[in-house]
Amino acid sequence: AISVPIGDDRVLCFQRQYREYWIDDSREGSFSRTMVPDVVLAGKNLGGPERRVIVLDAKYRINDGLNEALNSIHTYRDALVQEVASGRTEGIVTAAYLLSPYVPASLKPDFRDTPVPGRLFHPEYREKFRFGAVTLRPGMSGEALRGCLRTIVAEGGAGA
Repeated sequence: AISVPIGDDRVLCFQRQYREYWIDDSREGSFSRTMVPDVVLAGKNLGGPERRVIVLDAKYRINDGLNEALNSIHTYRDALVQEVASGRTEGIVTAAYLLSPYVPASLKPDFRDTPVPGRLFHPEYREKFRFGAVTLRPGMSGEALRGCLRTIVAEGGAGA
């Protein structure tokens, strides 16, 4: 795993391993098995004062294996937890997104009318559920990449 500090108690982690929470010194991890999301953005000041975790999972073929891709981000969002002082567990993932080079043909004004897989890329869908997909393509400019990350933080950190 590689962790890159990105300022003010924030870190970008590549292939971070989450072991069972009860064996990890941080009391943070999975409640079922070791999990290794592709990218994790974690820390404070990600849309709020408390610590937040946004999971990003790269998928190169969004049409093939879409259900498997969705299962993976559902699993990360639901199974990564921390043990709190009372001994209870609380989820740590505030948002989960697929990263894909896929570009949806068109998005309808209402995400409910947009067919899958395009619906996952719809900004209103992502914002409402803090879940979905974003387009990340080889050769994107630094400015486009920063814009994509800002969108993820704005949608994934708000209201969690």
